[in-house]
Amino acid sequence: MSRRRTASVVVGLGGTAFFLWLAVRKVDLRLLWGALARAHWAWLVPMAAIVFLDLIVRAERWRVLLSRAAPAATARELFRLEAIGLAVNNVLFLRLGEFARAALAARELGIPVLAALASVVVERALDVAALLTIFVVAAGAAPGFVPPYVRTVSALVLAGAVAALAILALAESALAEGGWIERLLRPWPKVHSLVEQLALGAAVLRQPAAALQAVLWSLLLWSVDAVLYWAGARALGLGALMDYPRAVLTLSWAGASSALPAAPGALGTFEAVVQDILVKFGATAAQAFAYALVCHVVMFLLVTVTGLVLLYRVGLSLAELRGQVEKR
Repeated sequence: MSRRRTASVVVGLGGTAFFLWLAVRKVDLRLLWGALARAHWAWLVPMAAIVFLDLIVRAERWRVLLSRAAPAATARELFRLEAIGLAVNNVLFLRLGEFARAALAARELGIPVLAALASVVVERALDVAALLTIFVVAAGAAPGFVPPYVRTVSALVLAGAVAALAILALAESALAEGGWIERLLRPWPKVHSLVEQLALGAAVLRQPAAALQAVLWSLLLWSVDAVLYWAGARALGLGALMDYPRAVLTLSWAGASSALPAAPGALGTFEAVVQDILVKFGATAAQAFAYALVCHVVMFLLVTVTGLVLLYRVGLSLAELRGQVEKR
Protein backbone atom coordinates (compact mmCIF):
# COMPACT_ATOMS: atom_id res chain seq x y z
CA MET A 1 0.00 0.00 0.00
CA SER A 2 1.42 3.40 -0.99
CA ARG A 3 2.07 6.07 1.61
CA ARG A 4 -0.64 8.23 0.12
CA ARG A 5 -3.24 5.46 0.37
CA THR A 6 -2.10 4.54 3.87
CA ALA A 7 -2.39 8.15 5.00
CA SER A 8 -5.83 8.42 3.39
CA VAL A 9 -7.03 5.27 5.18
CA VAL A 10 -5.69 6.38 8.56
CA VAL A 11 -7.07 9.92 8.30
CA GLY A 12 -10.40 8.70 6.91
CA LEU A 13 -10.96 6.08 9.59
CA GLY A 14 -9.91 8.54 12.25
CA GLY A 15 -12.38 11.10 10.94
CA THR A 16 -15.17 8.55 10.83
CA ALA A 17 -14.49 7.42 14.41
CA PHE A 18 -14.39 11.00 15.69
CA PHE A 19 -17.56 12.19 13.96
CA LEU A 20 -19.48 9.02 14.87
CA TRP A 21 -18.50 9.64 18.48
CA LEU A 22 -19.76 13.23 18.18
CA ALA A 23 -23.04 11.96 16.74
CA VAL A 24 -23.79 9.15 19.20
CA ARG A 25 -22.41 10.52 22.47
CA LYS A 26 -25.72 12.16 23.43
CA VAL A 27 -28.02 9.56 21.89
CA ASP A 28 -30.05 7.30 24.16
CA LEU A 29 -30.08 3.97 22.30
CA ARG A 30 -33.58 3.13 23.61
CA LEU A 31 -34.91 6.40 22.19
CA LEU A 32 -33.05 5.74 18.92
CA TRP A 33 -34.65 2.31 18.63
CA GLY A 34 -38.05 3.82 19.43
CA ALA A 35 -37.64 6.45 16.68
CA LEU A 36 -36.76 3.74 14.16
CA ALA A 37 -39.57 1.44 15.34
CA ARG A 38 -42.15 4.21 14.81
CA ALA A 39 -40.87 5.06 11.34
CA HIS A 40 -43.30 5.11 8.40
CA TRP A 41 -41.38 2.80 6.10
CA ALA A 42 -43.68 3.36 3.13
CA TRP A 43 -41.77 6.62 2.60
CA LEU A 44 -38.76 4.51 1.57
CA VAL A 45 -40.43 4.00 -1.81
CA PRO A 46 -40.36 7.67 -2.89
CA MET A 47 -36.91 8.04 -1.33
CA ALA A 48 -35.63 5.16 -3.45
CA ALA A 49 -37.29 6.62 -6.54
CA ILE A 50 -35.49 9.91 -5.95
CA VAL A 51 -32.12 8.13 -5.79
CA PHE A 52 -32.70 6.64 -9.25
CA LEU A 53 -34.10 9.94 -10.57
CA ASP A 54 -30.87 11.57 -9.39
CA LEU A 55 -28.88 9.13 -11.54
CA ILE A 56 -31.11 9.78 -14.55
CA VAL A 57 -30.67 13.54 -14.24
CA ARG A 58 -26.91 13.16 -13.84
CA ALA A 59 -26.79 11.03 -17.00
CA GLU A 60 -28.80 13.55 -19.01
CA ARG A 61 -26.56 16.40 -17.90
CA TRP A 62 -23.41 14.44 -18.73
CA ARG A 63 -24.83 13.66 -22.15
CA VAL A 64 -25.09 17.41 -22.78
CA LEU A 65 -21.53 18.04 -21.58
CA LEU A 66 -20.18 15.22 -23.79
CA SER A 67 -22.21 16.24 -26.84
CA ARG A 68 -19.04 17.40 -28.64
CA ALA A 69 -16.60 14.72 -27.50
CA ALA A 70 -19.06 11.80 -27.69
CA PRO A 71 -22.16 12.84 -29.64
CA ALA A 72 -23.36 9.22 -29.93
CA ALA A 73 -23.33 8.60 -26.16
CA THR A 74 -26.75 7.63 -24.82
CA ALA A 75 -28.29 8.50 -21.48
CA ARG A 76 -28.51 4.77 -20.72
CA GLU A 77 -24.74 4.32 -21.12
CA LEU A 78 -24.03 7.39 -19.04
CA PHE A 79 -26.48 6.30 -16.33
CA ARG A 80 -24.42 3.14 -15.97
CA LEU A 81 -21.13 5.05 -15.75
CA GLU A 82 -22.53 7.60 -13.28
CA ALA A 83 -23.77 4.82 -11.00
CA ILE A 84 -20.43 3.02 -11.16
CA GLY A 85 -18.50 6.19 -10.35
CA LEU A 86 -20.65 6.98 -7.31
CA ALA A 87 -20.45 3.38 -6.11
CA VAL A 88 -16.65 3.39 -6.35
CA ASN A 89 -16.55 6.62 -4.32
CA ASN A 90 -18.66 4.85 -1.69
CA VAL A 91 -16.33 1.88 -1.26
CA LEU A 92 -12.78 3.04 -2.08
CA PHE A 93 -10.57 5.61 -0.42
CA LEU A 94 -9.05 8.58 -2.29
CA ARG A 95 -12.38 9.26 -4.06
CA LEU A 96 -11.36 7.24 -7.11
CA GLY A 97 -14.90 7.17 -8.49
CA GLU A 98 -14.51 10.19 -10.75
CA PHE A 99 -11.28 8.85 -12.23
CA ALA A 100 -12.87 5.42 -12.62
CA ARG A 101 -15.83 6.97 -14.42
CA ALA A 102 -13.53 8.89 -16.77
CA ALA A 103 -11.49 5.76 -17.49
CA LEU A 104 -14.61 3.73 -18.23
CA ALA A 105 -16.01 6.51 -20.42
CA ALA A 106 -12.80 6.48 -22.44
CA ARG A 107 -13.10 2.70 -22.86
CA GLU A 108 -16.83 2.55 -23.53
CA LEU A 109 -17.24 5.72 -25.62
CA GLY A 110 -13.89 5.80 -27.42
CA ILE A 111 -12.87 9.27 -26.22
CA PRO A 112 -9.62 10.49 -24.58
CA VAL A 113 -9.48 10.01 -20.82
CA LEU A 114 -8.62 13.68 -20.33
CA ALA A 115 -11.67 14.74 -22.33
CA ALA A 116 -13.90 12.57 -20.13
CA LEU A 117 -12.18 13.82 -16.98
CA ALA A 118 -12.58 17.42 -18.15
CA SER A 119 -16.33 16.93 -18.45
CA VAL A 120 -16.35 15.54 -14.89
CA VAL A 121 -14.54 18.66 -13.63
CA VAL A 122 -17.11 20.84 -15.36
CA GLU A 123 -19.85 18.76 -13.72
CA ARG A 124 -18.38 19.43 -10.30
CA ALA A 125 -18.23 23.17 -10.99
CA LEU A 126 -21.87 23.10 -12.10
CA ASP A 127 -22.75 21.15 -8.93
CA VAL A 128 -21.12 23.79 -6.74
CA ALA A 129 -22.91 26.60 -8.58
CA ALA A 130 -26.31 24.88 -8.54
CA LEU A 131 -26.15 23.76 -4.91
CA LEU A 132 -25.03 27.21 -3.75
CA THR A 133 -27.82 28.82 -5.77
CA ILE A 134 -30.59 26.83 -4.13
CA PHE A 135 -28.82 27.14 -0.74
CA VAL A 136 -28.76 30.96 -0.91
CA VAL A 137 -32.45 31.00 -1.90
CA ALA A 138 -33.41 28.52 0.85
CA ALA A 139 -31.38 30.43 3.45
CA GLY A 140 -33.50 33.49 2.71
CA ALA A 141 -36.70 31.43 2.99
CA ALA A 142 -35.64 29.84 6.30
CA PRO A 143 -34.30 32.79 8.33
CA GLY A 144 -32.50 32.29 11.60
CA PHE A 145 -30.51 29.17 10.67
CA VAL A 146 -27.84 30.58 8.38
CA PRO A 147 -25.64 33.44 9.66
CA PRO A 148 -25.41 36.42 7.28
CA TYR A 149 -21.67 35.92 6.79
CA VAL A 150 -22.27 32.33 5.60
CA ARG A 151 -24.75 33.59 3.01
CA THR A 152 -22.25 36.23 1.90
CA VAL A 153 -19.40 33.72 1.57
CA SER A 154 -21.72 31.32 -0.29
CA ALA A 155 -22.65 34.07 -2.75
CA LEU A 156 -18.98 34.88 -3.33
CA VAL A 157 -18.09 31.22 -3.92
CA LEU A 158 -21.06 30.96 -6.30
CA ALA A 159 -19.77 33.96 -8.24
CA GLY A 160 -16.32 32.36 -8.37
CA ALA A 161 -17.69 29.06 -9.69
CA VAL A 162 -19.69 30.84 -12.39
CA ALA A 163 -16.65 32.93 -13.35
CA ALA A 164 -14.44 29.81 -13.57
CA LEU A 165 -16.96 28.10 -15.85
CA ALA A 166 -17.18 31.21 -18.05
CA ILE A 167 -13.39 31.48 -18.31
CA LEU A 168 -13.05 27.81 -19.24
CA ALA A 169 -15.84 28.05 -21.79
CA LEU A 170 -14.28 31.10 -23.46
CA ALA A 171 -10.61 30.15 -23.13
CA GLU A 172 -10.14 28.28 -26.43
CA SER A 173 -8.61 31.19 -28.35
CA ALA A 174 -6.49 32.29 -25.38
CA LEU A 175 -5.05 28.75 -25.18
CA ALA A 176 -4.14 28.67 -28.86
CA GLU A 177 -0.56 29.47 -29.87
CA GLY A 178 0.11 33.13 -29.15
CA GLY A 179 -2.90 33.50 -26.82
CA TRP A 180 -2.34 35.08 -23.42
CA ILE A 181 -2.99 31.86 -21.48
CA GLU A 182 -0.73 29.89 -23.84
CA ARG A 183 2.07 32.45 -23.29
CA LEU A 184 1.53 32.33 -19.53
CA LEU A 185 1.66 28.52 -19.40
CA ARG A 186 4.35 28.02 -22.05
CA PRO A 187 7.03 27.09 -19.45
CA TRP A 188 4.74 24.31 -18.15
CA PRO A 189 3.54 22.29 -21.16
CA LYS A 190 1.82 19.63 -19.01
CA VAL A 191 -0.18 22.27 -17.18
CA HIS A 192 -1.04 23.89 -20.50
CA SER A 193 -2.27 20.54 -21.85
CA LEU A 194 -4.40 19.95 -18.76
CA VAL A 195 -5.98 23.41 -18.94
CA GLU A 196 -6.55 22.92 -22.66
CA GLN A 197 -8.44 19.68 -21.99
CA LEU A 198 -10.50 21.35 -19.27
CA ALA A 199 -11.37 24.15 -21.67
CA LEU A 200 -12.37 21.56 -24.28
CA GLY A 201 -14.66 19.95 -21.69
CA ALA A 202 -16.30 23.31 -21.05
CA ALA A 203 -16.40 24.41 -24.70
CA VAL A 204 -19.90 23.01 -25.11
CA LEU A 205 -21.07 25.72 -22.70
CA ARG A 206 -20.35 28.31 -25.42
CA GLN A 207 -23.47 27.03 -27.14
CA PRO A 208 -26.38 28.87 -25.47
CA ALA A 209 -28.81 25.96 -25.80
CA ALA A 210 -26.34 23.43 -24.35
CA ALA A 211 -25.30 25.79 -21.56
CA LEU A 212 -28.92 26.38 -20.60
CA GLN A 213 -29.62 22.64 -20.58
CA ALA A 214 -26.56 21.93 -18.39
CA VAL A 215 -27.57 24.63 -15.92
CA LEU A 216 -31.19 23.50 -15.78
CA TRP A 217 -30.23 19.84 -15.31
CA SER A 218 -27.88 20.88 -12.49
CA LEU A 219 -30.55 22.93 -10.72
CA LEU A 220 -33.04 20.08 -11.18
CA LEU A 221 -30.55 17.56 -9.80
CA TRP A 222 -30.09 19.30 -6.47
CA SER A 223 -33.70 20.42 -6.23
CA VAL A 224 -34.78 16.78 -6.62
CA ASP A 225 -32.19 15.57 -4.13
CA ALA A 226 -33.60 17.95 -1.51
CA VAL A 227 -36.95 16.15 -1.82
CA LEU A 228 -35.28 13.00 -0.47
CA TYR A 229 -34.44 14.82 2.75
CA TRP A 230 -38.00 16.17 2.91
CA ALA A 231 -39.38 12.64 2.45
CA GLY A 232 -36.96 11.24 5.02
CA ALA A 233 -38.38 13.58 7.63
CA ARG A 234 -41.86 12.21 6.93
CA ALA A 235 -40.53 8.67 7.27
CA LEU A 236 -39.27 9.47 10.77
CA GLY A 237 -42.33 11.45 11.83
CA LEU A 238 -40.48 14.77 11.68
CA GLY A 239 -42.57 16.36 8.95
CA ALA A 240 -43.51 19.31 11.16
CA LEU A 241 -39.84 20.27 11.41
CA MET A 242 -38.92 19.93 7.74
CA ASP A 243 -40.38 22.10 4.99
CA TYR A 244 -38.71 22.28 1.58
CA PRO A 245 -36.33 25.21 2.34
CA ARG A 246 -35.10 23.36 5.43
CA ALA A 247 -34.65 20.24 3.31
CA VAL A 248 -32.39 22.28 1.00
CA LEU A 249 -30.38 23.49 4.00
CA THR A 250 -30.05 19.90 5.23
CA LEU A 251 -28.90 18.78 1.78
CA SER A 252 -26.33 21.59 1.76
CA TRP A 253 -25.03 20.61 5.21
CA ALA A 254 -24.82 16.99 4.07
CA GLY A 255 -22.95 18.04 0.93
CA ALA A 256 -20.45 19.96 3.04
CA SER A 257 -19.79 16.81 5.06
CA SER A 258 -18.16 15.22 2.01
CA ALA A 259 -15.25 17.66 2.40
CA LEU A 260 -14.46 16.32 5.89
CA PRO A 261 -12.03 13.40 6.34
CA ALA A 262 -13.91 10.12 6.63
CA ALA A 263 -14.15 6.58 5.36
CA PRO A 264 -15.68 6.17 1.88
CA GLY A 265 -19.33 7.19 1.67
CA ALA A 266 -18.86 9.99 4.26
CA LEU A 267 -19.53 7.48 7.03
CA GLY A 268 -19.80 9.32 10.33
CA THR A 269 -19.38 12.83 8.97
CA PHE A 270 -22.80 12.65 7.26
CA GLU A 271 -24.49 11.48 10.47
CA ALA A 272 -22.82 14.13 12.64
CA VAL A 273 -23.52 17.04 10.30
CA VAL A 274 -27.12 16.09 9.49
CA GLN A 275 -27.88 15.32 13.12
CA ASP A 276 -26.55 18.76 14.09
CA ILE A 277 -28.88 20.67 11.79
CA LEU A 278 -31.92 18.53 12.70
CA VAL A 279 -31.32 19.32 16.38
CA LYS A 280 -31.26 23.00 15.45
CA PHE A 281 -34.64 22.49 13.77
CA GLY A 282 -36.01 21.09 17.06
CA ALA A 283 -35.50 17.32 16.89
CA THR A 284 -34.03 15.35 19.78
CA ALA A 285 -30.54 13.89 19.38
CA ALA A 286 -32.02 10.38 18.96
CA GLN A 287 -34.60 11.52 16.38
CA ALA A 288 -31.96 13.47 14.45
CA PHE A 289 -29.53 10.55 14.42
CA ALA A 290 -32.26 8.15 13.29
CA TYR A 291 -33.15 10.54 10.47
CA ALA A 292 -29.53 10.87 9.36
CA LEU A 293 -29.04 7.11 9.53
CA VAL A 294 -32.11 6.31 7.42
CA CYS A 295 -31.32 8.91 4.74
CA HIS A 296 -27.70 7.78 4.55
CA VAL A 297 -28.47 4.06 4.39
CA VAL A 298 -31.06 4.54 1.63
CA MET A 299 -28.69 6.57 -0.54
CA PHE A 300 -25.58 4.52 0.20
CA LEU A 301 -27.08 1.07 -0.32
CA LEU A 302 -29.07 1.84 -3.46
CA VAL A 303 -26.26 3.69 -5.23
CA THR A 304 -23.55 1.24 -4.17
CA VAL A 305 -25.45 -1.94 -5.03
CA THR A 306 -26.65 -0.50 -8.35
CA GLY A 307 -23.19 0.72 -9.32
CA LEU A 308 -21.37 -2.49 -8.40
CA VAL A 309 -23.92 -4.66 -10.23
CA LEU A 310 -23.50 -2.50 -13.34
CA LEU A 311 -19.71 -2.64 -12.96
CA TYR A 312 -19.74 -6.43 -13.04
CA ARG A 313 -22.10 -6.33 -16.02
CA VAL A 314 -19.47 -4.44 -18.04
CA GLY A 315 -17.04 -7.26 -17.26
CA LEU A 316 -14.91 -5.70 -14.53
CA SER A 317 -14.38 -6.39 -10.86
CA LEU A 318 -13.78 -3.60 -8.38
CA ALA A 319 -10.14 -4.67 -8.00
CA GLU A 320 -9.62 -4.66 -11.78
CA LEU A 321 -11.14 -1.20 -12.11
CA ARG A 322 -8.99 0.18 -9.29
CA GLY A 323 -5.93 -1.30 -10.97
CA GLN A 324 -6.78 0.37 -14.27
CA VAL A 325 -7.33 3.74 -12.59
CA GLU A 326 -4.09 3.59 -10.60
CA LYS A 327 -2.08 2.82 -13.75
CA ARG A 328 -3.22 6.05 -15.43
